[in-house]
Amino acid sequence: MKLLDKIKFFIAKNALKSQRKKFKKLPVSGERFIVPRAGLDGVDVIIYRPKGKVEGALPVFFNLHGGAWVAGDAALLDSLCRLLADEIPAMVVNVNYKKVDVHPFPYQLDELCDAVTYFAEHAAELGVDKSRFVIGGESAGGHISAGVSIRLKEAGFPLAAQFLVYPFLDFTMSTIQESQKDSKELGWLDMLKDFFFAGVDGTNRYLSPLIAKDEELKGIAPAFLIVCGKDILRSQGIAYAKRLNELGIGAKLKEYPNAEHGFLEVNRPEYVKDPRKTPEQLALTKECEQYMIRELRAFFYN
Repeated sequence: MKLLDKIKFFIAKNALKSQRKKFKKLPVSGERFIVPRAGLDGVDVIIYRPKGKVEGALPVFFNLHGGAWVAGDAALLDSLCRLLADEIPAMVVNVNYKKVDVHPFPYQLDELCDAVTYFAEHAAELGVDKSRFVIGGESAGGHISAGVSIRLKEAGFPLAAQFLVYPFLDFTMSTIQESQKDSKELGWLDMLKDFFFAGVDGTNRYLSPLIAKDEELKGIAPAFLIVCGKDILRSQGIAYAKRLNELGIGAKLKEYPNAEHGFLEVNRPEYVKDPRKTPEQLALTKECEQYMIRELRAFFYN
């Protein structure tokens, strides 16, 4: 790593560390909880129960925020998780996974697997139905969830579904078109790979589910995928839905042609400033929220 890159890396890590201290102080409407793990740091989550009375055990939606594996926080999706919990209704477990500058990949996959296992093992006392567990998330969070869907299948855990919102699915960037190769998003990804994923096999099935072998994908949970029209990752989501359907796994694809990557997150009241925070993107966010509620409600209760 060149000296200038080392300096940039040092500055970025310190900025992220300071940012995370602020996030920990943000108020949330759910219950902050640490999922215990033997011999390891616990997994930070925020648990949301529906405000209205619901008969019987609750289905569970595990959500992981985006932020390119290094930024963001579960607290920044507080309003979305509260809305989903109340309107589906379901328990929502908002997972604040450790970032890759603190714990290198695949530590984040271990955290989500352990969180899912904990809630399944304590289903009776928590009042949840372990046969109706769905994992998902936005961007990097969707990427982690897609990898964990493969892992849980291999571990014999019967995950009900995965719900991936503009997910990253392929570190080899096999679907990138020639016209996109000079994009700033691709430059940002190259920097992330150099700093945080150096030495990691980009073709690994957990890192790049899109290019996993057929036998590695067969048997995973069916998927819901949301993609944006204005997004370098759009082609990955479309290609993954196509692969899962061809393998008989099942995938439902929803596209928002005018939405920008990150629109569901940055247009929340928890986000103060972002150039993607516009009235047009907010309207698409509201539409996407209702779509998620309808699909998850139908999946859990029909």
